[in-house]
Amino acid sequence: MNPVLFFRFGSAIGLSTHCSARFPRNAILWLGLTVWVGCGRGTPPEPAPSPPAALPVETRVPSASKPVASRESQPSGRSTLRNSSSDESIAPLPEHRSLADLLDQQDDSTFPPPVIPSPSTPQSRGPEILIDDGKVAAAGIRKLTSQHLKLYTDVPAQPAVDDLPAAFTTAVESWCRYFGIDPLHVIDWQMIGFLMQDRLRFEAAGLLPAELPPFLNGYQQGMYLWADEQADDYYRRHLVLHEGVHGFMSQFLGGIGPPWYAEGMAELLATHRWQDGQIQVAIMPQDRAETPGWGRIRIVQDQLQAGQGMMPISIMNYGPQAHMQNEPYGWSWALVAFLDGHPDFRERFRSLHHRIRDTDVTLACQQLFAADWIDLNEQWQIFVVDLDYGYDLERAAVQRRPVQPLPADGATVSIDANRGWQSTGIRLDAGSTYQLQANGRYQVGQTSDIWWCEPGGITIQYHQGQPLGLLVGAVRDESQPLTELSPLTRPKPVGLSRVWTPTSSGTLFLKINESAASLADNQGSVTVQIKLQDNALSPDIPE
Repeated sequence: MNPVLFFRFGSAIGLSTHCSARFPRNAILWLGLTVWVGCGRGTPPEPAPSPPAALPVETRVPSASKPVASRESQPSGRSTLRNSSSDESIAPLPEHRSLADLLDQQDDSTFPPPVIPSPSTPQSRGPEILIDDGKVAAAGIRKLTSQHLKLYTDVPAQPAVDDLPAAFTTAVESWCRYFGIDPLHVIDWQMIGFLMQDRLRFEAAGLLPAELPPFLNGYQQGMYLWADEQADDYYRRHLVLHEGVHGFMSQFLGGIGPPWYAEGMAELLATHRWQDGQIQVAIMPQDRAETPGWGRIRIVQDQLQAGQGMMPISIMNYGPQAHMQNEPYGWSWALVAFLDGHPDFRERFRSLHHRIRDTDVTLACQQLFAADWIDLNEQWQIFVVDLDYGYDLERAAVQRRPVQPLPADGATVSIDANRGWQSTGIRLDAGSTYQLQANGRYQVGQTSDIWWCEPGGITIQYHQGQPLGLLVGAVRDESQPLTELSPLTRPKPVGLSRVWTPTSSGTLFLKINESAASLADNQGSVTVQIKLQDNALSPDIPE
């Protein structure tokens, strides 16, 4: 299946679940298999698979004349997802421009992004809660304690609950390393948490103040956090850590930043792997079984399928009430995970936390990436289109190189099988005809035996509608801003050979057809010869 159909006509795109045994990854069959549970919401029945709608992904930042989401101050404290039935009005999410709208507005003045004020979310310590341990125990609430978390809960004793304070304290050590904070500075810091199975019990014990705003799953204010009991051990721990990140950042960084950054960072540093008393945070989950109840990847996949894909500027425009809904958690996590994990952007992104106390984080972020905003948006499109459990940001990063015209006697390039898009360094001219010849033998995985492949691909398994391992290509004019979806999101088959007459001039990019979640076990390379050919000798393969 040609992925271009997805963008133009709404056909399916292959958002497959990575499987270590490498079973066939048919897009339509696998779209419904990841878990969608946002911020404590129960796992819904798996929907019947259906072809996705066309993708209205905005590829340019909004014009200054366009309205943007409100930047009024957010209420004190942090809610992981407030109850949408509260009396508070819910601000609309940022607009999503369709591809047709985008092509009607060719305003290059919107590069770099416009200045959009986004003051750091104010944090209130709130009133002190006077806790009578005897009264609390008599109410059927027990106390669990570690260095950095004192947790009160009415959830029956079980290992996954009783080890929450230890996991929290171990996570604090990881947060210190991430933010470069001396552990000695946090040695006496402790949050007080309430894990609630029966809220009425906590209200009666004076542990759930009536003045707290309505919330559905979790909330943080000052040194306190509240979390409702969850169906999954993993998500219960994730929820407690999420609220803990808000408390940690507020205490030691002087704030938590605007909504996209605050919630994205909390999601990033709460997404974890906990085993044998050790915790690893800021992970990219390898499969949905590793993070039951989390569902952030599923949110992005479902939104993409529904034609509601979002670009970075729209996510950065989230207003103070956007996270009353589930979807912004998925997109905020995706943007922060992308910037934090991408080798081209990681160092600059991680410098932002130094500026929370006295700087507009969104403006600072836009300034940091202004010089390569186009590249960032293009690589974001590639990331979102292929996002799946185990996505390898390091290997999937686009490899660029200086570009030159094709020499008179042609050129030969080598394409690694374990990387994403790679520039050939060759510029193709619109209307000219080129002959591409590929050869090589490379590994595209291993189960009991090595999966060997040639540029024609393996037809017993497919990715994004094309044989696994097939050599694919795209022509992208890197000298021009994006005015539509990147050609790198719409690869064209090359295989063992192709006669190609590009309709627009640009750099030739190549890669093998493989999920970004499955690049690590690939080995070897493809050798590709590129020659200019007389247009009359052989017709091009229709695009």
